[in-house]
Amino acid sequence: MDETKKSDENVEFDKATLEVNYQETGAKSEQAIENEDPMLAQDKSIESPTEENLYTINTIKTGIDQLGREVKAITESSNKTAVEIREMHKLYHNEFANRLKSMQDELERYREIDKGKVFDGILAEVAKLYSDNVTIVDDIADEKIKKRFHYMFLDMLQILENNGVFKQESKQGDKRNTRHCQVIERISTNDQTAHDTVAKSVNAGFYIENRTLVKEMVHIFIYDEKSESKEE
Repeated sequence: MDETKKSDENVEFDKATLEVNYQETGAKSEQAIENEDPMLAQDKSIESPTEENLYTINTIKTGIDQLGREVKAITESSNKTAVEIREMHKLYHNEFANRLKSMQDELERYREIDKGKVFDGILAEVAKLYSDNVTIVDDIADEKIKKRFHYMFLDMLQILENNGVFKQESKQGDKRNTRHCQVIERISTNDQTAHDTVAKSVNAGFYIENRTLVKEMVHIFIYDEKSESKEE
């Protein structure tokens, strides 16, 4: 019995001794390997990151994800803005352009009013009525009727003058007014000094400032060398 007990104790002692030797040998072997290859120790630390490193990695990842979301939001906003701008352009061309044209036309009418042009049409009608019919007074035999027509044409002339309208009526020998006169007949003459002068005024003309309301119809002299030779 005693021998058997001793044998068991020896076995247990040998096992414990082997385990201690194995642990010491393994530790020495790992330390030796690390001493021989420093990169192995570095790889070991990389394989097992610290808590601080993990926090930094997660923070960077979160920031990248947030940046991606912001870029996406900016892109969507830009696309929406571009669509709105295109719609505004369509709206402008379809509606506001017409309104702007209407406003410009109205402004032009106000300018014409300011310059007195707004009454040019009416004044031109009155002036033409006078110009075309004033000569009939001389053909009226009845003195009373003739006088009434005479005063009527004087009133028309007064209305025109009150609105800044001037009468254009040339006499024979006057230099032709190229702006307010219209030539309806040319008469040859051997007088060189009479060239392009008025031979006869057919009807009175009217103008306001530099704008012609009614052209004066005239006959003018034209110098003709052949006519002069013929008379000689």
